[in-house]
Amino acid sequence: MLKEYDKAWAKYQESLKIVPLPLISWEFYNMPRAEQKEFNDIQANWSEKINYLKVKKTNNSAILVTDANFKIIFASTNIMEMNGYDYKEIIGNSPKMFQGKETSLESRKKIRIAIENLRPFKEVILNYKKNGEIYLCQIEAYPKFDKKGIFVNYIAFETAA
Repeated sequence: MLKEYDKAWAKYQESLKIVPLPLISWEFYNMPRAEQKEFNDIQANWSEKINYLKVKKTNNSAILVTDANFKIIFASTNIMEMNGYDYKEIIGNSPKMFQGKETSLESRKKIRIAIENLRPFKEVILNYKKNGEIYLCQIEAYPKFDKKGIFVNYIAFETAA
C-alpha cells in the first residue's frame, strides 16, 4: 500500500510541472514569534518604554512581564534555555511556579516586600527547572506604570547565575 501511495505521489508531483529552485537563505527559520510586537503591545501604555531588542541582545536575559495581578502575560522565548519551560507553559501562571522547597524564605520575603510596595528589586534566588534541577536566577524587576501613574505591570529581566 505504501508503494502505491509513493507512486501516486510521484505522479502527482510530476503533473505539477514545478521547477525546483535552490534555497538561497534559511533566514525565515530565524524569525521570532513576533515577540517584539507582543512586547510593544504590552508596553504601549507605559509611561517609560523599553527597547526590547537592545535588552535582549545586550543582556541575553529572559524577560517576563506580569499583569497587575502578578500573572505572567509575556515570556521571551529564551526562557526555555534557562529553565526548560516553553513560554506557552508559563503564560497565566505566577512567577512562583519556578520556586520550590529549597528556595530561600529570606529571598522570597525581600521580593514580596518590594512587590507590595511597588518598588524595583534585584535578587538572586534559587529556582527550579522544569525537569526539577535547581539553578540560581538573578532577577532584576521593575514596576511599570501607565501615563496616569497607575500600576499596570511588573517586568523582570532574568539570567541564570
